[in-house]
Amino acid sequence: MTTSAPPTVVIPATPSSREILVRLFPGVKPPPSLLAPGRVPNCGPEATAALLKALRITTSGAMSFSTSSVSTIHRLLAIHALGASAPVINASYEDTHLDHLRVAFVAPNKVTITDDTFTDYLGNDHYYNAYLDYFHRVVLQPGANISDILEKYIFSSHYNVRTPKQGTEQPEMLNRFLEILIHPIIHVGYGAEFGIMGLIAEGLAWTSVHPAGATTPITRLLFTQRTTPISELEKQEPGWMPKAGLRLRALNILTLMVRDPRFFGNRTLDKHEFAAMLESHGEIFVKYGELWDCQIETQEDLEARMEELIWAAMLMYGVGSWDGNEAEYRADFFTAHIVTSVLFIPTICRYLSRESQTKLLRAHFLTSITWWVVHGRPSFALKDFTSRPLPPVPNAPSSKYSNALPGILPTPAACALSSTTPYAGNANPWYAILADALVHPNEHLCKVHREAGFVLESLSKDGVDVNPEYGYLDGSVFLRTAWLTTAALGWVTHGKENTGAWNYQEFQKAALEELELMKGQGRA
Repeated sequence: MTTSAPPTVVIPATPSSREILVRLFPGVKPPPSLLAPGRVPNCGPEATAALLKALRITTSGAMSFSTSSVSTIHRLLAIHALGASAPVINASYEDTHLDHLRVAFVAPNKVTITDDTFTDYLGNDHYYNAYLDYFHRVVLQPGANISDILEKYIFSSHYNVRTPKQGTEQPEMLNRFLEILIHPIIHVGYGAEFGIMGLIAEGLAWTSVHPAGATTPITRLLFTQRTTPISELEKQEPGWMPKAGLRLRALNILTLMVRDPRFFGNRTLDKHEFAAMLESHGEIFVKYGELWDCQIETQEDLEARMEELIWAAMLMYGVGSWDGNEAEYRADFFTAHIVTSVLFIPTICRYLSRESQTKLLRAHFLTSITWWVVHGRPSFALKDFTSRPLPPVPNAPSSKYSNALPGILPTPAACALSSTTPYAGNANPWYAILADALVHPNEHLCKVHREAGFVLESLSKDGVDVNPEYGYLDGSVFLRTAWLTTAALGWVTHGKENTGAWNYQEFQKAALEELELMKGQGRA
């Protein structure tokens, strides 16, 4: 997303008092459930103190709405969860975060958001601080809790579609929650995981100023009835599509979508085509979303459907970015956000009713398949992807990326277990992967690896009847993906430079060109 330029007249926001900051960011709580991602022990209380200091400084009035600045906050939280020491957290904040900060400013005309004016300024990032003030009041109310706040402001009908319409915009807060590469849910997810109400307030304010554009099918799927006639494109539906009322598993749906000729081959759409696609193909996406067998009534339902989401996310990014052992790993930046956001589904669901859990999972799946189609709808060559040896077992010399760590490695003592095998120097590849992620200058790498390393490891074979490739799906997909991603971006702990090799493709190129044009016109 291109963050808009500040107003012509900028009035700096008044920093929050120390007392308020301590209430908003009081400390770090343990994960709220066993299904939430685990954490790596850090080096003592100094790490948490460094994290809270950075969060409080950022929120005290220094930061306004900015995708890049919030993304680096996510990095601080991710590396803390991965066990970073205080010096590493401080370095992450000072070396990468400060460059992205924008001065927080008062909303135009000093607008104050109230319950009555809530919908009047939605989607306009000039009003971020006004929404932040509103949600600060919400989370600091006596008795305020995460469950009630999320149920009201994200999942209730009143904050999605109002009949009759009130104000200038329909709230569509669940849409906005999953907008712009699914960032708002990540921010709220960190708040829910760490028990930090200040992050909840920021995430909801950020949600409020996101547009309701790329995710418009969510409202259609979950909150409204269809009012438009069937399009000519819908009439071209393949004869093999399931009959109305049939429900499928998520992986089966991906297989059907790969076959559907109404999409765009394996071509990545540019930014302008994306908007047009939502108009032309919106109801097709809704139909695929309706096919998913996702109705949460028990804890077993929730765990099974979350598992499907996690596998689907890793397929879309991890296997979908792979073009063979000898090819460069594409590390698709956009589908990577499907991975980094699905990490928080178990945490957020801990605070939701069964009805809202169903809405969240359905909305996330619909958003995920939309981004996957936009980025070429790659198929999943699982047999080939899982056939190569797992690190640290040597792979073919012709492979683009070696299964061995770069550089000269220490020679294990003869008494070391497996001293004559690669495992003596790299007994568990995850240690090397996560250690590199902690200090890698790329702020997204640690987030991908946290999801890949701390997710459910059970596996359902549902889908094999539809696509035999799913028979090769196993937990090694997570390690293979993490190893390839690190190799593509550079093993900085082993002397390699940061390549920054996320594949932004034409979609991001168009966005950057638009930003440069706006800068030339003095509008950014």
